[in-house]
Parts: sequence; structure tokens; C-alpha cells
Amino acid sequence: MIASTEPSSPRDTTSLPVYFIADAHLGGEDPEAESAKERDLIAFLNHLQGRAGCLYLVGDIFDFWFEYATVVPGGYVEVLAALAALVRSGTAVHFLGGNHDYWAGQRFEELTGAAVHHFPISPTHFGRRIFIAHGDGLPAGDGGYRVLKAVIRSRPAVFAFRLLHPTMAAAIARWASNLSTITEERVERAIPPMSDFLDRTLDAGYDAAVVGHVHRPVARRRDGKDAIIVGDWMANRSVAALDADGFRMLRWDGGTLSPGSAVAG
Repeated sequence: MIASTEPSSPRDTTSLPVYFIADAHLGGEDPEAESAKERDLIAFLNHLQGRAGCLYLVGDIFDFWFEYATVVPGGYVEVLAALAALVRSGTAVHFLGGNHDYWAGQRFEELTGAAVHHFPISPTHFGRRIFIAHGDGLPAGDGGYRVLKAVIRSRPAVFAFRLLHPTMAAAIARWASNLSTITEERVERAIPPMSDFLDRTLDAGYDAAVVGHVHRPVARRRDGKDAIIVGDWMANRSVAALDADGFRMLRWDGGTLSPGSAVAG
């Protein structure tokens, strides 16, 4: 049982940096890669204690997460404990469901103290109004996927999935995940339409727009506004950070945050 996630001592965190990570796909790789990925993620979460005002988990942190009344996916106890400890330290953690872990909900909130969001959000940090979403189905041309997304997230579909034994449900999810394996070619194709979507979002009045989903870090500043694709935790250990000086692209590297590279377009 994970302990209470109430902050141990209230403190002002508004001047501390805000961090964003996405696409860890925990549970989606071979055991060796999973061990390294999870170890790095836990170390990163521990590193943020006392150093972060907010952490946004921008979708697909888990390769599969689905909540039953009394059952949640197994194997993530240490990650959940690290998230709970980060919340107790005073950092606000926000979880945005992606196309692999959209079904996180009340149980995840109880275990970690994080706030779960099923739709894009628009918080304000350091005087900037920021659009934040995972990014799946948002670019133009994704109409077919948006229809599928609406179906699989509908109440009848969720009810039907809950009738399956959790082991069978997880097996189906793994099979579906393998059908959508990320390749360099798919990433290259995904960047331009996502960049166009970010431009349109900035034109709608936001000061910054942050998404995941594409698995490659992209950072662009235009007319004083920032378009950010966080990049993935799987291969890049990518981290986006915002403080009073603006956005930075970082990388978790050998137990510390180092300057990271990002596509400029």
C-alpha cells in the first residue's frame, strides 16, 4: 500500500521549474530495456523532489493502463511509489492520458496523488498560457483515427473491455501495441502535421503548446511563442523544462539533467 500523498510541508513552488515528459511506454519493451528505462525514470522522479513546481506526464507513460474496480496493471509499484513521494514533497503532478494509457483514472489518482486529465488542459506558468495534450488525433488528416478514438473510449466499449479477464485484456493490448510500433519513417511523417497543429494552436491565442506522441523532441520559438514536442523517454530520455527564462530541452543522462538536442522545425 502506497502511503498518503499529502505534501509533508506546504511550500511555495511557483518559482520552481515546470517539467514535461512523455512516451515512456513502460511495459512495452524487452526486460533489459524495461529495467533501464524504469530505473532512470525513478531516479529522475526522485531528482525532482524539491526542485520542481510541477511535472506533466504528457501521455503514454505506460504502454497499457486500464483500471478495473479493484485491479490495476501490475509491475509498476516502484514507479507509482516514486510519483507518490514526489507529490508528497510538494510537486504537483498531472497525468494526461495518451492513446495507450487513456484509461487511467481514480485508482491511479489514489495511488499517486497525481491529477488525471482525459482532455487537453491549459494551465498558466510564469505568465504563459500553455496548451498541453498528448497529441494523438489532433493534427489535420487524423480524421479516421479520431473516429476510432471516440469508439474505443466510449462507455459501451469500456464496459465491454471490463468484462474481459485482466490477463486477457493485457494480452490484447500488447498485441494492439505491437501493431503500432514506432519507426523512424513514421516519426518523420508525423512531425510536419504535428508542427502545423502546434502553429494553429499558438495562433488561437496560447503562449506555448506542448505535446508528446511523436517520439522525437522538437522545439521552435515563433514570435515569442513556443511549440514543443517533448520527445520520448524510451530512447531519448527527453525532458522539456520551463522556468522564468523560458523553455529548455533537456535529457536525463547518467543521473543528471543535461542540455538536450531537438529538431528545430
